[in-house]
Amino acid sequence: MSLAAQEGVVSTPPSASTSEQVARFALSAEPSGFDPVQSSQLVDAIAQRQILECLTEYDYLACNEQVQGLLADTWTVSEDQLQWVFHLRKDACFYDPFDPPLWPARQRSVVAKDVLFSWLRMADARNPSLGYWAMEDIIVGLDGFRQRTAALDPASAKQAWQQALAEGISGLQVLNEREIQITLNQADPHFPQRLAMTHFAIYPHEAVEAEHRNMLDQPVGSGPFVVQSWVPGQSLVLKATPQWRGQPSPFGDGVLPFLQRVEIHTVRDPRTAMNLFERGQLERLSLGNAAMHHFLDSELALKAEFRQQGFQLHPYALPDITMLCFGMTDPILGTLPGDKEGNAKRRLLRQALALCFPYEQWSSRIRGAIPAIAARNFLPPVVPGSAELPASSWNHYDLEQARRLLAQAGYADGKSLPTLEFAVTGTGAISRAIGDLYVAAAKQVGISLKPVLLPYREQLQRARDGQSQIFLRAWVLDWPDAALILQTFAGNYAGTEVNLCGFRNPSYDRLFSQLRALPEGEARNKICQQLLNILDEEVPAVAIDHRQGWLLTQAWLENFHVHPFDILPTKYYRITPHE
Repeated sequence: MSLAAQEGVVSTPPSASTSEQVARFALSAEPSGFDPVQSSQLVDAIAQRQILECLTEYDYLACNEQVQGLLADTWTVSEDQLQWVFHLRKDACFYDPFDPPLWPARQRSVVAKDVLFSWLRMADARNPSLGYWAMEDIIVGLDGFRQRTAALDPASAKQAWQQALAEGISGLQVLNEREIQITLNQADPHFPQRLAMTHFAIYPHEAVEAEHRNMLDQPVGSGPFVVQSWVPGQSLVLKATPQWRGQPSPFGDGVLPFLQRVEIHTVRDPRTAMNLFERGQLERLSLGNAAMHHFLDSELALKAEFRQQGFQLHPYALPDITMLCFGMTDPILGTLPGDKEGNAKRRLLRQALALCFPYEQWSSRIRGAIPAIAARNFLPPVVPGSAELPASSWNHYDLEQARRLLAQAGYADGKSLPTLEFAVTGTGAISRAIGDLYVAAAKQVGISLKPVLLPYREQLQRARDGQSQIFLRAWVLDWPDAALILQTFAGNYAGTEVNLCGFRNPSYDRLFSQLRALPEGEARNKICQQLLNILDEEVPAVAIDHRQGWLLTQAWLENFHVHPFDILPTKYYRITPHE
């Protein structure tokens, strides 16, 4: 069965009785490719997880940050939590589905040097590493290696690469074919969770170095699936990896994977996805506003007619934050070195802009039928201790106070304040509605905003370059750790896609460095409180809300379990024969 989605039009034959282990899913955005070095979007990670593997993975049934071994079957850690030794499983193999194959038998064993190669390649400054932020300042010597590969002299950069690959670096040492030793700059209580991110995925050097081959669209991994076909913008079809090592099912019903084929289609039009699901041509549906109204009643329960069809409803909390951000290097809005008086006025302007954002209208008109949790601060409810931490002073709608702050900033009734740009990701109706909403609210106090609608990649680049004055962003946690949110304001990430605001504050950075090494508990919460106080004082951004997710599944999709940190773990799914 084939679905082709392009510009909202899907053509597919009618569903039929099937005993095949084939599952079909829809994503509203397309993956940009399979190379971990060149990916940054959640949809990229979803596609890569089907093919590539990391040393660890999330425990599917735990529904929290608990991890288990994947390519690593065991590991040890020193008493000071700085030195880790990972032992690779003996039966892990890369499989190449493409012609001509990289190896005569299409496969070879995964060895410790593959870990070294994959991570050094992510750190190599000569590569467009969009995910290096996940490794930065973590492993001893890795940042120094990155600096050496950034040398203007190409020969020096090449020599740095060759030496590191041959000898390792101080914090990455191949002990033998099955063991790699990792030394950290400071203790990281969530290091095994960090290693489950696809930025740490392991792949063979041959897939990168072979002529006419690349990881972007011809990925070679050790995972349970390989690419059968990929039409960018339309569909990705995967098939089970021949002779894969297998993995015991946590449900006790056999060996993973059960699916013979997985189809992941790009379906941008929500109503098209709804129709496909109702016709039994998608196994899972993510509910947007239109689908919520269609499938759920006023109590947000599945309507009787759909319960009778066997549909299953799965609500869950997304571990994320949506925020209104300000460009902190902008001469009108930001913090400029040495300009104490001007910085104080620009801080007042940011506060006024925050109070102008129409939070309730955002919730009713943009979020619509999909409930979201109004943010107290930047930390989602899944983060331990978040409810006890201080609330923001600025994430509420108060035009009277906004007018007072605007006058104190020297812009009474908006006079002398130039038109400010509000960058919105996307070019569709919802993006235009977001722009119009904030423009109308700000106008009431005299602030003139110009909405600028941009594709995601362009908006990301503009923000990284400090060219966005005001913009929205969502940040999704890979595990429930306050540091994963608070790092978006750490100075060493300024100019990257992590700290898009370009916020720099020495006091904040010192506290953040302490936070990363602390386990959950009172000491960590105390530092979180201090960090949130700095953000509340300086206002590089304001927290808006935490999204909620709603999924529908077909009755025949078995072993389905919502995991907040692994969005589409298809290797666990199985299909019951059905009409």
